[in-house]
Amino acid sequence: MLKPPIRNSGFTLVELMVTIVILAILLSIAVPSFQSTIAINRLSAATNDLVASLAQARMEALRQGKRVTVCMSSSGTQCATSSTWQQGWISFTDITRSGATANVDGGESIQSVAGAKPAGISISGSGNTTQYISFGPDGRSWTMGDAAQTGTIRVCSTSSYLSNDSRARDLILTASGKITMEPKTGVSSSCPAP
Repeated sequence: MLKPPIRNSGFTLVELMVTIVILAILLSIAVPSFQSTIAINRLSAATNDLVASLAQARMEALRQGKRVTVCMSSSGTQCATSSTWQQGWISFTDITRSGATANVDGGESIQSVAGAKPAGISISGSGNTTQYISFGPDGRSWTMGDAAQTGTIRVCSTSSYLSNDSRARDLILTASGKITMEPKTGVSSSCPAP
């Protein structure tokens, strides 16, 4: 009785090398695209975090009938007076409004804390929004001196994988307390303030 011939199974070295070359070509095409997806998602997450914090603060001001302030903060316990919003922010019930800038004073409770944003995300304000946004009991935005507060906060990505037309979003604050988000075109990777 004859034995069937033994068949070797597997890949030859040439087949394996061709597969690796094809995989390398596909990865070289996909990785830059994936990097831009990551940058867009980081930009969206930072924008959504800030919009959600501002909306929650406005809602709490209306619900409590008290002023609620959102200010930039690196410590999570006190407002910062220097740097920019990417260091993080806090929202708190602002009963005393002592001084020209926002501060957490005795008897005021912090409602939420947002940590620092990842490297490559820049968040900066203009006008009356450079350090804080404060909502009165009527939901309108007010400065610490009780003047109407308006301004723009720019959320921007410094990533080289994004074009100048897709790297920034402006959050525009009106005196009524309404926040609108607008994509901003023509913004360089240095992410200048609005």
